[in-house]
Amino acid sequence: MDWKLELDALIESTMAFANQVKRKPVPDLPIAMKTAEQALAESPKPPPANIARIVLPTLERDEIRQCVSKFRAHQEKMAREREDHYLRVKARMMPPAFLDDRKKNPPA
Repeated sequence: MDWKLELDALIESTMAFANQVKRKPVPDLPIAMKTAEQALAESPKPPPANIARIVLPTLERDEIRQCVSKFRAHQEKMAREREDHYLRVKARMMPPAFLDDRKKNPPA
């Protein structure tokens, strides 16, 4: 329960520090507020015509098909990599004589 006492002491010291801190007024606050209000009041400018537009799929169905095909390709890639890793690890673990016997007499 020592950590609870330490936590309470930390909270008390933090509260005491927060009470000691004096707030300072921002000297140029009216100028900053006026600038912000002007920036917000200005109408947004349209983007330049030379920026390429993003082409989105016309139908949600096309987007879903695209996502599914990417997912399927990724899963197939992961399966190939997993199988390759398994075969490499298995080859390292098998004694060379066993591998030579399997090459001569493959299982039926």
